[in-house]
Amino acid sequence: MNFQSGRLEPASRRTLAKAFSSGANGRRLDPLPAPPEENRPKAVLYMLLAVTLFAFLDSAAKLSGHEVPTLEVVWLRFAVHFVVVAVILNPWQAPHAWRTRSPKLQLLRAGIQIFCTGLNFLALGYLQIAQTLSIQFMTPIFVTILSIFFLSEQVGRYRWFAILAGFAGVLVVTRPGMDGFHWAFGVSLISVMVGASYNILTRRLATTESSGSMLLIMAAFPAIILLPVMPFVWKWPENSYAWSVLLATGCFGAVSHFFMIQAHRFAPASFLAPLQYAQFLAVVLLGFLVFGDIPTTYTFLGASIVIASGLFIWYRERRLSISTAE
Repeated sequence: MNFQSGRLEPASRRTLAKAFSSGANGRRLDPLPAPPEENRPKAVLYMLLAVTLFAFLDSAAKLSGHEVPTLEVVWLRFAVHFVVVAVILNPWQAPHAWRTRSPKLQLLRAGIQIFCTGLNFLALGYLQIAQTLSIQFMTPIFVTILSIFFLSEQVGRYRWFAILAGFAGVLVVTRPGMDGFHWAFGVSLISVMVGASYNILTRRLATTESSGSMLLIMAAFPAIILLPVMPFVWKWPENSYAWSVLLATGCFGAVSHFFMIQAHRFAPASFLAPLQYAQFLAVVLLGFLVFGDIPTTYTFLGASIVIASGLFIWYRERRLSISTAE
């Protein structure tokens, strides 16, 4: 990638296109060989860049929500995302990225993304980013619950304990029934609960679909489905600052997902999973610098409980996978 010009050179685009398009022939993918351990520092760097850019995405969405309606922010987030990805994975260099063997599941996954992103952006208009992120850290917990029903996975008593601890952490952050509770906490929680099904669908589709097709459809479908609504909610941004922040939501979304995929090319998901919690540090810093937000003691305490429960679930799943392999 040519970072100075901000463009991908033709050879780099072809390399990325090939990487994103592999596995799009509709057959179940064979297990990938473990990436060499010497690539793991590179994977850590990509993962940290990804979660940091996710924090920038939330910040840009929160700023944009002060300028234009939430639906407009959601549409531009996906429309710009699609344009950026489509340039890299264009049909001439990555034809397989434009094909899918499971169109219904792909569209369902993209539809869930619309719903979750809309609710998250709505909640960001009323809550600190650190608060919404603390609730978003419940995702692994809800994924574990849904995996019981949709993936026929078994969950032992230790992981059930971690799930209950995670719920307790969210209660500490939201403090229902107390003065600190806001209805936007409920909106954020619904977003995470529904969003867990997005992760379940991603697990299923990853065995037969290319990363490129999932990346394109997750942006294209929301942009198309929301387009007819735009004339009714559209508000022209008042200045170049508002435009730049709006466009930044799509750019941050596309680039962060790119770095996320790159990280998984150089290290297994089990190694990368705990690094997602570094996003909390980026969010706290950005929340203070951009919005002057100082997280409360309840936010820090609740986030720590949720993160600890998520790490424990990750640890148990990794132990179980190792014992199964042996």
